Amino acid sequence: MPQIDREQMEALAELVALKVMKTVHVASTLPRWLTMEEAVVYAKTSKRKLRTWVDEGYIYGFKRTGKYVIDRESIDNWYNSERISIGRF
Repeated sequence: MPQIDREQMEALAELVALKVMKTVHVASTLPRWLTMEEAVVYAKTSKRKLRTWVDEGYIYGFKRTGKYVIDRESIDNWYNSERISIGRF
């Protein structure tokens, strides 16, 4: 694994911070309940996968007047439950 210097580390940290700020801003401006189409964009996945997650109880959603309504917070909780290790620098 290549070594990175302090300047590169700071540049990377700045990029990560900007990405986090954009993500937080988007999440704070979206309504809690999303249409299937909105949820697909938000979760960056397919309709089929979202329906599977709902059916298996990983995220909360239901059909209202024949259309799915998905809880955005349950998507966040599902993604946050999947911890990963990025190793050491």
